[in-house]
Amino acid sequence: MDQSAQTVTVNMQEICARYRRLYGGVVYDVLETLGLPNQVLSHELRPLAPEMKLAGPAFTIKGTMTCERDEAGRHRRIGMINQMTAPCIELRDRGTPFNVALYGELSATAARARGAVGALIDGATRDSCRLISMGFPVFARYGNPVEAFGRYMMMSCQVPILLSGETTETVRVDPGDFIFGDLDGVLVIPKHLALQVLSECERISGMEDEARAEFARGDDPVEVFQRHRRM
Repeated sequence: MDQSAQTVTVNMQEICARYRRLYGGVVYDVLETLGLPNQVLSHELRPLAPEMKLAGPAFTIKGTMTCERDEAGRHRRIGMINQMTAPCIELRDRGTPFNVALYGELSATAARARGAVGALIDGATRDSCRLISMGFPVFARYGNPVEAFGRYMMMSCQVPILLSGETTETVRVDPGDFIFGDLDGVLVIPKHLALQVLSECERISGMEDEARAEFARGDDPVEVFQRHRRM
């Protein structure tokens, strides 16, 4: 890896670490102020454990239903993860109307080795206890033990995908869009706004810390809100 690539990787790791100190409410408020109120994914996409957070650029995977059971083809498609660069969040769209597990422990282990720092699955996962014990953040719609092979397959990666939305039916995610998720939900931040949103969230969070301390010491709440009216 050349020096410029190393610098980009380090910078993105720092950005991810700063985002992990935030929470969903402040990220949403900033996006709404920027005229983007519909960047929230469905509330059905939940972390496997309450403390899990997602923060990183999207590595998108588009899937489809299938009845194919070709092992060679399966291995070629799994090889898509070799295109991952650290850090990233692996995203899989629904791909199929059938209730099958699109993700599990082996998928997570392979993805983490390639630089993934979490996964967002618009469908089911399995091996949930193992995923939790790995400490690998995974958000999904539900758990399901049904094997996906012969029922679902990955088609392509690093293409625009649609994920289930909260205020709209779907939310478009482009490769590299920044994904933030916590117990309150998941938000998609357009990649060109990731730094702007981060800086504004940090500014507001600092004001909220001051206001929180003032509320705690018994200051008049109306006066506190007036002092921090840009919060």
